[in-house]
Amino acid sequence: MVTGGNATVYVSNMDVAVRFYSEILGLKLINRYGNFWATVRAGESLTLGLHPRSEKWPAPGTKGSIQIGLEIDEPIDQAVQRLTSAVVKFTTAVENTPQGKFIHCDDPDGNGLYLWEMAKWG
Repeated sequence: MVTGGNATVYVSNMDVAVRFYSEILGLKLINRYGNFWATVRAGESLTLGLHPRSEKWPAPGTKGSIQIGLEIDEPIDQAVQRLTSAVVKFTTAVENTPQGKFIHCDDPDGNGLYLWEMAKWG
């Protein structure tokens, strides 16, 4: 029986990746095993495993190999302003859809992320 899991993100520098995901994005650092593995959690249900670069797996930042969506609990414009001041570079403008507002950026290795301000229903 499966009891959980994670999305593994291959990174070129564990210190930089842990700082980005935990300090800049504000995800909770669950554990870190030196430069071999770190786990961060977004909210209650999304777990990311940060894994050092390996010749056996895709290179960090290989476009299209991973995209991580992070739901936010603040207005997207406020999140963009806060993260821009922390040197996050966004790769798109805010997109307003019936499902909510989205904006894309990359982590320090170029792995694709997007923030999602979920639409208010009802």
